Amino acid sequence: MEKKVRNRFFIVGLILLIFISVLLLYFFKSDFWALRNNPFGSSKLNILVIGYDSLINGPPRADTIILASIDLESKEIGLLSIPRDTRVNIPGHGMNRVNASLAFGGIDLTLETLENFLAVPIDYYVQTDFQGFARIIDAIGGVEVDIKSPLKYVDKAGGTFIDLPAGRRILNGKESLDYVRYREPVMGDIGRVERQQKFVKAMVKRVLNPDIIVKLPAIYNEFRQAVDTNIPVQDITPFMRLVTELDLNRMGTVTLPGEPKYINGASYWVPDNEETKILVNNLIRSKEYIKNGQYNLRIVNGNGVPGQAAKFASKMEKYGFNIHSLANASRYDYLTTEIYYYDKANEEIAMKIKELIGGKLYFIEATEDEPGGRGEDIQIIIGADNIIE
Repeated sequence: MEKKVRNRFFIVGLILLIFISVLLLYFFKSDFWALRNNPFGSSKLNILVIGYDSLINGPPRADTIILASIDLESKEIGLLSIPRDTRVNIPGHGMNRVNASLAFGGIDLTLETLENFLAVPIDYYVQTDFQGFARIIDAIGGVEVDIKSPLKYVDKAGGTFIDLPAGRRILNGKESLDYVRYREPVMGDIGRVERQQKFVKAMVKRVLNPDIIVKLPAIYNEFRQAVDTNIPVQDITPFMRLVTELDLNRMGTVTLPGEPKYINGASYWVPDNEETKILVNNLIRSKEYIKNGQYNLRIVNGNGVPGQAAKFASKMEKYGFNIHSLANASRYDYLTTEIYYYDKANEEIAMKIKELIGGKLYFIEATEDEPGGRGEDIQIIIGADNIIE
């Protein structure tokens, strides 16, 4: 009898040991889940931060849009503020203000819109409404801000009353919301964006305070209740470790390059495409992204579904590849995607592409009759296994 009891305790103890080991492995990884499945590696973690208005007047529209890019090696932070009136192409809806994407299709459409516009992958998102934002600020004990001039605004119909005197003071949740929402009559949305950038720096400084860091687990619980995010629970530890390593002196804040314009009677922030491309290269894209830009891809539709070559090309562009050409295959019965490379020096990148999209890998020595002889490094024939909806 005693032997059976000892055996039972041994089995239970073994199960508990395995369970605890799995939990430790699960929660105490030092890398981020979103980057583990990227075969090209990445030194950048891109996080979209959205603040939106309430549902009182219909579906919410994004009021604040910031793309934060964190270099995990240098611990540098780049904050790209995107004015809510930025004129972009919203898939399925045409040219419109970027903040309308949230109302048209929720966070998924906003992510798709910005990924297409900036041509970079977004790893995580964090979105909250005004009340959630105020709760988070209260949870960290407020944020100290130096207000250069008084901010006053009254909108009785909309229920907005802003009255913030000039001077340095610690703003609570409601006051912080007033500060980042205030829209000046002269500078308009751009003035608000600059104030939001200033507030973000002050908030990060507050979070990095030693007395806050020890409270991060409790603050995280409040954070989870106040926001909607796709950051998985197993990334809590990497994020907490990252927060303690950040250096405010390595934080850069910029606004999307462009200019205000009226188009068909509506006001927009029209981006400067060339300046935006340069800015995104320097601020957001990783070294691996730039390296991938050295390779020319030929994308061929081999499954017969209309538009697949263009959709697949858009996907590969987000990883930095240069799309040299698009084409239709001579037949549409490819069940499996086929990847061809024409120089042994490109074998490693071809294998990484296979890791990303699956399929079969082939080496063919380049000739004038093969794509490799026409300036294309790799050809991808899309099969039925890679249909993009």
